[in-house]
Amino acid sequence: MTIPMMMNMVSVTTGNNKSSKTSSYPSPPASVAVALPSFLPSRGWPLSIMPIVRSKQSMGKLDEGGSLEECAGLFFSVERCVANMVRSMSHVWTEGMFAETGNASNMKVDLVTCGVWVPVATALMADPGIKMAIFSPGIANVLQANYSALDTFLSELAGNLLTPPPPSPEKNESASGEEEKTSHELGDFSHLYYKPDLDARSVERAQSRLYAHPTTIDYYKRWNLPIYYQLRFAEFCKRLDKALEVVTKEGWQADVFTGDKGEEKKMRETLGFEVPLFLELYDGLLSLWSPNVFLRPLTHRFLRGAVQLVGRVLAFVREGLEGQIEFGGSEKRSEGMDESASTAITLETIVDIPAYHWNERVEDIAVVTWELTILDTCMSHDYLDAIATTVCPPDNESRQSTHNSTSELDEMKLVASEVLMKSSRGISPLVSHSWNTLIVDNLTSQCCAPLAAVKGVAATYRMTNRPPPTQASPFVGTILRPLKEFDTAYASRTPPQIGDNWKRQVISAVADKYSLAVEELIATVKRTEEALKSRKTRRMMAGGMSDGEKVKLQLYLDHREFKSHVVEGLGVDAEGIGGLVKLGELTEEAESLFLRTQEKKL
Repeated sequence: MTIPMMMNMVSVTTGNNKSSKTSSYPSPPASVAVALPSFLPSRGWPLSIMPIVRSKQSMGKLDEGGSLEECAGLFFSVERCVANMVRSMSHVWTEGMFAETGNASNMKVDLVTCGVWVPVATALMADPGIKMAIFSPGIANVLQANYSALDTFLSELAGNLLTPPPPSPEKNESASGEEEKTSHELGDFSHLYYKPDLDARSVERAQSRLYAHPTTIDYYKRWNLPIYYQLRFAEFCKRLDKALEVVTKEGWQADVFTGDKGEEKKMRETLGFEVPLFLELYDGLLSLWSPNVFLRPLTHRFLRGAVQLVGRVLAFVREGLEGQIEFGGSEKRSEGMDESASTAITLETIVDIPAYHWNERVEDIAVVTWELTILDTCMSHDYLDAIATTVCPPDNESRQSTHNSTSELDEMKLVASEVLMKSSRGISPLVSHSWNTLIVDNLTSQCCAPLAAVKGVAATYRMTNRPPPTQASPFVGTILRPLKEFDTAYASRTPPQIGDNWKRQVISAVADKYSLAVEELIATVKRTEEALKSRKTRRMMAGGMSDGEKVKLQLYLDHREFKSHVVEGLGVDAEGIGGLVKLGELTEEAESLFLRTQEKKL
């Protein structure tokens, strides 16, 4: 609504004629009144206009365009009320309203605040039915919509009222004199009105006075925003708890996402989330700042809520990594039912997924830690940008309605960044522990299982008259197979901060156990050879080697094969791996035997 919409009833005296003529004229952008405020004080204005305001405000008008008691027509009802006010009633603008100092003490009447906003706010807060419907509807969506509508109206009120009208088309110069004469005859002296210069500073001063008025302060106190936040946060907690419950029953790949499918696809493609639980979490985090949920006075509460939701998921992951949560099927009676009723009506049982602890599955650990890594990155980048865009809009028009200076907005973004960084500090230790301890221990255990076959090397050649070996034992190729398969599957999802050190840890642990098994076997072979020294069967005819030498040659070939799997198969530098060095020292005696067999081939 602009000033040209207002109609002003003024008393005009022309020449020496003592009679007066009262006429209705379109209002100029603003007119100056010097003596008029004495008979129209600022307190009298709201009283005189209240009947008009109340006639335009009713529950029927508030519910236009929506269901009962949803206040769908609140914004348009208030807009129409203001439009009717400025069209139908006289008003007074004072030069002090546009003074450079903006000192309220110099003002006789503040039309924007006392003439428009105070009557509207009084009508909304005075009527019990309207007050209950607007400020205490009991439904989170309705309260949020009511607050947003009135907050938008209030933030734009001064700008809408004080925006100058667009310039009218220029009149034909040849007819200007005649038209001006006709205008005088008809009593139209609007071109003689005082028109002050209205700029952005004028609007800003008017808006500042509006926010500082006691009625505005009382108005904002009427909103029970903490209750609204509790309702909203309870919704998100219920959504997340349900997702965690389903994941516990069906595993990490359970489809628990309940948001928009388009948003799910976007998060998968742009952010990289794959596990439905983390998609559900991040969608919930974004929903906190959506236009139909967020309220700016609750910024600190929503920020704390985001931290708590992330903390809830981190606690769930941490408990699972510690083996405190069991996934899979177990009989579970429906809550609130006795034993007989539960047996007769329903018995919820997961029969296709056996019970297990997911911290024993390296695949689950790798997938979850990768999701945590993505979440950690998003919290400090994409999610922070989403919060900043909502709380500190980048466009000038939106920033104007946030009532903060640029420095305050920048400080707000900095505070949000620090809070989010603190909330995600627990992610890095979880990821590090998962890879460097759980995954390493699990893969080491799998890789060490084939080492039991090392003892069988001696039995293969003892008293069997077999020829000397020419290739590695079959079990050697299976030692590092679990590690290689895992690395191939999850190389692209290894957190950057982890690197390849976890692979070296696995190889080092396996090589240590391998070297220990070889050392024990060689010691056994030497004792056997000492016992057979006096026998003529000490040196067998096959290949001219004793059984002990054949065993040592086999161990040498096995060591070479194992080392090639480390260097070529896994791309890990063998230097510095103590177990490999020790294996080389234990089997280097058999190198001469290997060279002898190669010479015979030639």
